[in-house]
Amino acid sequence: MSGALADVRVIDATGPIGHYAGRLLADLGADVIKVEPPGGDPARLYRPALPDVAAPEAGLQFLLLNANKRGAVLDLDDDRGRSALLRLAAGADVVLESWRPQEARRLRLTDAELREVNPALIHTSVTGFGLSGPHAEWAYADIVGVAMSGVMNLAGFPDGPPESLPDHQGYHCASLDAAAGTLTALLHRDLGGPGQLVEVSMQEALSIAQETALQNYDIRDALLRRLGEASQVNPMNLPGFGLYECREGMVYIMTTGTAGAGFAGLVEMMDEHGQAGDLKEEPSWSFIQTQMDGANLRRLLTDEESQAETQRFLDHLEELVTAFMRAHPARYIYEEGQRRRVLVGLIATPADISADPHLAAREWFIELEDASRGKTLRYPGFPFRLQETPATLRRPAPLLGEHTSEVLAEAGLDAGEIAALEVTA
Repeated sequence: MSGALADVRVIDATGPIGHYAGRLLADLGADVIKVEPPGGDPARLYRPALPDVAAPEAGLQFLLLNANKRGAVLDLDDDRGRSALLRLAAGADVVLESWRPQEARRLRLTDAELREVNPALIHTSVTGFGLSGPHAEWAYADIVGVAMSGVMNLAGFPDGPPESLPDHQGYHCASLDAAAGTLTALLHRDLGGPGQLVEVSMQEALSIAQETALQNYDIRDALLRRLGEASQVNPMNLPGFGLYECREGMVYIMTTGTAGAGFAGLVEMMDEHGQAGDLKEEPSWSFIQTQMDGANLRRLLTDEESQAETQRFLDHLEELVTAFMRAHPARYIYEEGQRRRVLVGLIATPADISADPHLAAREWFIELEDASRGKTLRYPGFPFRLQETPATLRRPAPLLGEHTSEVLAEAGLDAGEIAALEVTA
């Protein structure tokens, strides 16, 4: 095995909140052992699922976030299962888990009990609300973290209810922080420090996603509100700024300002297609070249003498921009605009990403044979590239209990002890 963490062993006893943390460590070369209860982790049954593969082996989210791990089944409510986990922890560098404090006490797998068998252990706890405070024992799910962090309050349209975020963003944010904290603790231990507890709260991990909402409330006594497709930085709904529907797909552009080629660059692009109307004529062209910045437009739109005329001009610009966008495919607007330094981004669909020529050129997608499931799976690539110790995709997600006997034998259990656990499948 190779990788930056090739000498690290991790016991991953987390539920879905911690799967990505274990996957990130495994990608870097760590030997990550995914410990599941009898019947399997609940994420095995999450939809969507692989076609023609029976549960509990078909859940795509489980397959994605548990690749590169070995798998073992242990009943931690049974003394023999608990003892087996402690044997594994004794030989591990890291234990990742997602037990609430009361649950850890019931299992007799608290930090003190884990540290008794391995004083140098990095013990990472990732839960909804942390291990202390009045909410520490509260049940949690991804949607609870998104709601309680305040992020949901900012998602949605002004006249609609708060909306959740897709694809378990709460779990992923918590996992990212758990992986970062674990790596920091490993580095500290490698430099001569002790093992330690790393604690992650999903509510706290998500707080950064509010960006400046808290600061606006604390400093300005102002509540940021849901804006739908609008933008906090474009409250005047300026032309050439925001979402535009194209002939095929959508783009997001930011041309009102001084960055890149600005609105003038967009007009040049429109003019080459004969769709700039009168915008290259004077005095419009000089104004577009020199005055199309937010501060100047804000001044003109709030001045009683210039307000009406300025608004009519901006409405005319918006009409022409909208017509131009609808006449061309989104990918063309994106690629041609970027070539001209016009600030435009493609609103990429899964199909766009799957066929993206840039990602293909970088060989980002990775195909892996999953013989046990009879599939060749195409995985998204890694979120980082290390020149000397690159991340690698070495094995698909384990079948339920696939490596139970193997990892328990490595922990020193004999065949009779392993057989007595009765959880090898």
